[in-house]
This record gives sequence, C-alpha cells and structure tokens, in this order.
Amino acid sequence: MDNREFSRVRRFLGKTQAEIAQLLGVSAKAVQSYEQGWRDVPAHAERQLLFLLYLKRPPEDGQEPCWERTGCSPETRLNCAVWEFRADNICWFIGGTICQGEARVSWEKKMQLCRQCEVYRSSFPYLT
Repeated sequence: MDNREFSRVRRFLGKTQAEIAQLLGVSAKAVQSYEQGWRDVPAHAERQLLFLLYLKRPPEDGQEPCWERTGCSPETRLNCAVWEFRADNICWFIGGTICQGEARVSWEKKMQLCRQCEVYRSSFPYLT
C-alpha cells in the first residue's frame, strides 16, 4: 500500500490521523510518515486498515465465497485456512490461504496476488 492509498482509505473511513493511529496501534507521527511517504506502510497497519475498510462497506447479498468464485478444487480447499474457517471473502486478510495453487510466504507477495484477484477487487472497488 502506498502513501496515497493509505491517505485515501483514512479519509474514506472519516478518521483523522490521530484517530486512525489509535485504531492501528501506532503513533500519530507514524501515520503522518506513512502519508508523506517518509516511511513504508508496515504490513500489520495495511492489513488492519483494509479490514476496517472491509467492515465499513455494505454487505453484499448472495455473494459466493472466494473458493467458489475462484474455482478452487476440493483438494485445495482442504489445505486452505479461508475454507477451513469459512472466512468467505476475506481471504485477502488471512495468512495461509492457498491462491492459484500455492500459499504465499509474505504479506507483500500475498497482496501482489490479491490486488489482481476479483474477490479482493470486488471488496474494494474504490481502490482499484
């Protein structure tokens, strides 16, 4: 997540820098640094911010869970944390997911894939 996207999400949530800092468990100075581009947004802050953004959006009725939308095989589902915990469409939030046949080791690699995925993009259409 770059500084512009971080700032856009914060404003969409209607939070000041101090308020979002409290929600993310970081200092207001850290938030200022993220938004100015002086510091990279750490994975834990990005993850929490996206989760808050996801919770703010209206629910979508009748949407299929990610494993059906992406056509995961029964074998893949058995090894995927999203299917195990029935996390439906917050697959982007949960580590240990199996996307396109393999688990991603780091948050950064996972998000590179997620940002291209229809499940993620439909959750955050204003970020794409």
